[in-house]
Amino acid sequence: MNVYGMIRKEEQAQTIKELGGHPILADLEGNVDKAVDNMEAIIFAAGSGPKTGPDKTTAVDKNGAI
Repeated sequence: MNVYGMIRKEEQAQTIKELGGHPILADLEGNVDKAVDNMEAIIFAAGSGPKTGPDKTTAVDKNGAI
């Protein structure tokens, strides 16, 4: 089984690799179709964080999950 970790910044790639995963560069606020193409299962563990406003909560927590 291959495990992938979606990241927003290239500098996060090494952490995913060290954990045994394959990094995929994408942003939940944009189109992630290519990032999730051919995936059998997806675990959504992202969140906009406590310092963002309602717009980011909708963009990431709601629309990103969809």
